[in-house]
Amino acid sequence: MQNPDRPVVGVNYVPREQWWNAWVDFDEASIADDLAAIASLGCDHIRIQCLWPVFQPFPTSVSPIALKRLSTVLDRAHDVGLDVWVTVLNGFLSGWVFRPAWMHDRNVFTDSLAISAATNLLDAVAGVVAEHPAGAGVDLGNEPNMLVGSEREPVTGHDLDNWARQMIAAVGAAAPGLPVVLGADHQPWTTTKVGFSRALLANELDVTTVHAWPYFSGFLDHFGEHDDKAWAIGAYLAQVAAAHQATARPIWIQEIGVAPEWVSEVDVEHATERLLRHALSVPGVAGLSWWASHDIRREHSGFNSVEYELGLLDVHNRLKPVGRRFTDVVAELRNASSPRPAAGQVVLAGDAPADHDFAARWAQSWVDGRPPQILLAP
Repeated sequence: MQNPDRPVVGVNYVPREQWWNAWVDFDEASIADDLAAIASLGCDHIRIQCLWPVFQPFPTSVSPIALKRLSTVLDRAHDVGLDVWVTVLNGFLSGWVFRPAWMHDRNVFTDSLAISAATNLLDAVAGVVAEHPAGAGVDLGNEPNMLVGSEREPVTGHDLDNWARQMIAAVGAAAPGLPVVLGADHQPWTTTKVGFSRALLANELDVTTVHAWPYFSGFLDHFGEHDDKAWAIGAYLAQVAAAHQATARPIWIQEIGVAPEWVSEVDVEHATERLLRHALSVPGVAGLSWWASHDIRREHSGFNSVEYELGLLDVHNRLKPVGRRFTDVVAELRNASSPRPAAGQVVLAGDAPADHDFAARWAQSWVDGRPPQILLAP
């Protein structure tokens, strides 16, 4: 993830048997099969998700069984040559909000007990990851900015940045040198909603991450599925993130994907290929992780319909046509020449979100199939 000249490509792992309730109904054999199937796609890493209530049922302790199962997942990933990024404080995942029972009336970002508990959990998980040969790094949390709306009291951007700095420091103290990232969604970059500051996301983590969903970002609705720019969301957010960096550092397109129900006039395989080609064409992009490895079983009801068919593999570990296209395109791009330089420049006001109006300006400035570089005005 540190070398933009040789981007790594992987997936967000979704266990095919039990989703991430696999931490409770743990089946090592099925997980090992899943990871072997992921490796056969040509992937070199996975991003996995802890469930906060499972890993920390009490604020003053961490589940030793959950930590042991985490170590087992790392073992099985290492067996097939996969590095693992571990996402820890998952209060929000696949559209569901997870809060340990003891936190029901506490603010995740400002309550002293909640902060102490979170740093204890990060300390424990970072220790496991740092000591394991498959451990690539720690992601503080999956889209924690989405939890702002679940708090009973107002939360400010200043609160979020303070919280993030305490979590970064906790990992640094527990495992010096272990890479730390923060998996915020697109909103801090493209809206004025309360969220982490762009300066923090761009400059205070070891790798800058973006979540580049064509549907949730509004790109697909804004441009339309027949417009190739609709599938350039990864390239766009990577360039927005780069513009906010004081000094260049690697960029990880941490989540990107497409659901069949989002398209009616182009096929999912076409959309997948365009998303990959655009995203990996941007200088500075050091990694990409597709969402997701596997579909979710239909008998696991309760998810939004969009969640069930995002996988490259089905619930029987069979390669889907979209998985075949992913594999072929990734293999081709790994052997391709370095990304072409940007064509021209477009300037974003320093305090402005990179909203759809700015995205339209960016899209209109492409030359010969190459997007312009985004610069941040003083």
